[in-house]
Amino acid sequence: MQSEIVYLKSILSYQGLSSGYSLRGKIKHLHNGGVRVIQLKDFKDNYTSIGRDCYFIDSDKIKDKYHLALNDILFIAKGTNNYALVYKGIDDIPTIASSALFVLKINKNLANPDFVAWYINQSKVQNYFKTNEVGTYHTSINKTTLEETPIALPSLAVQSKIAKIANLHNQELALSTKIIALKNKLTTTQLLNIV
Repeated sequence: MQSEIVYLKSILSYQGLSSGYSLRGKIKHLHNGGVRVIQLKDFKDNYTSIGRDCYFIDSDKIKDKYHLALNDILFIAKGTNNYALVYKGIDDIPTIASSALFVLKINKNLANPDFVAWYINQSKVQNYFKTNEVGTYHTSINKTTLEETPIALPSLAVQSKIAKIANLHNQELALSTKIIALKNKLTTTQLLNIV
C-alpha cells in the first residue's frame, strides 16, 4: 500500500496552526490559578507525556480561543528537541500552551492526530527540521517550515493502527524505565543493608 506524501498544512483544520500563548515575563505559578500552562519543562517520558507539575496562572486575561482541545498536537518549536505530542487532557481545568509551542489542529477526516505526532517524531522529519531550523545559538522551527513538513499519509485505518502500536510502545518504554529505576533502588538498598 502506497502512502501519499502531503504537506502538513494540507491536513490542518481551518486556522489549525497557532503559536502558544505569549505571557509577558517569567511565568509565575498561582496556587489558585484558573488556567494551566504547559511549558517545555512539563514534557515527560522522553517527550511522550505531560507531567502533573504544570504551573497555573490567572484566568482573567486568557481568552477561550487559547484553550487546548482534546487531540490538539503540541509541537516544540524552540530548541533542539522539536517533538510533537497529542494533548489528551488532564482534568476539567482549562489548559493553554506556552509560546515555545505550536498548537496544531488536525482535520480528523484526513488524518489521525496521534499518527501525525508520531510521524513528526520520526528521524526523517527530525532531519528535515534540523536542515530548516533558524538561529545559530537558540534554534527554532518557524511556522512556514512546520506547515511545509512532508508527511507520508497512508489510509486512516492504517494511521490508526500505527498510532495504537506506537502508543503501546511508548507505554512499554515508560514502564521499562520505571522498572529499571526501581530495580536499581532495590539493589542499592539491599547492598547498603549488608554494610
